[in-house]
Amino acid sequence: MYHWKKGISLSFFENEKRETWEDCQTILKKVKDCGFDCVELSFSHDDYFENYHFTEEKTAREFGAYCRSLGLLPWSIHLPFSEKWDLSRDDAIEALRDDIELIKAAHEAGISVAVIHPSFEPVATEERGRRIANAIRNLKTLAAAAEKNEMILGLENLPRTCLGNASGELADLLDATGASFVFDTNHSLSEDNVSFLQNMLRRGYCPVSLHLSDYDGEDERHDLPGRGINPWSTLLDLLQTAAYSGPALYEIRRTVSPGRTVSLAELTTNINALLNGEIS
Repeated sequence: MYHWKKGISLSFFENEKRETWEDCQTILKKVKDCGFDCVELSFSHDDYFENYHFTEEKTAREFGAYCRSLGLLPWSIHLPFSEKWDLSRDDAIEALRDDIELIKAAHEAGISVAVIHPSFEPVATEERGRRIANAIRNLKTLAAAAEKNEMILGLENLPRTCLGNASGELADLLDATGASFVFDTNHSLSEDNVSFLQNMLRRGYCPVSLHLSDYDGEDERHDLPGRGINPWSTLLDLLQTAAYSGPALYEIRRTVSPGRTVSLAELTTNINALLNGEIS
């Protein structure tokens, strides 16, 4: 058995357009009723700033207080990702500014970790060096802002041509920026996840948080553990041996494919089975 807190990304409650279909309080009540301990905020830039007004007045503080009134820990915030909000762009002033505003608000909510993608995609081979330099410069600034707000900035490993798509490159980004590592078990396409995690641990980077889901190794799927290729007992044993202390946080798509939809009840049953060692 594994004794980590159970977490869920609120992206599960979005449709394909990244729009939420229920109000946040209703969602949080459902999450708590299903036995989860903590949540990750994960919304689009427009949702954060225009729908939820997360950076305005007392919104973030009230969100955190509401979570704690339910017995939920507001654990992490996933910062926006798209071409416009890519910190590896040549002109990322607006993206950096808004990320810092979200970190300040997250601090007011009592959130511990800010998760960010090192880049968007595609990243052309001839541009990669310049894009890495841009990302390092901006991520160093963002990591300092997180530290100032008593938070940790976590860089997530990514697929395809994104920055951080290989363990060596991600570890180099962490070395250069002072950020921490967020392990997504659905993104590694050039290395298997066991090798990826082992390489990161050898470089001294135990994750500060997780995005748990399964996939086919050919593309990201965000499916339930046990419905893909991940060797779960090996991965979780590695994390346990490394003294991972964050939550077992699920980042699952509600609609995995046109013919398959995951329910919150199914997700709840799955995370209980995973932590009981029933999914290998």
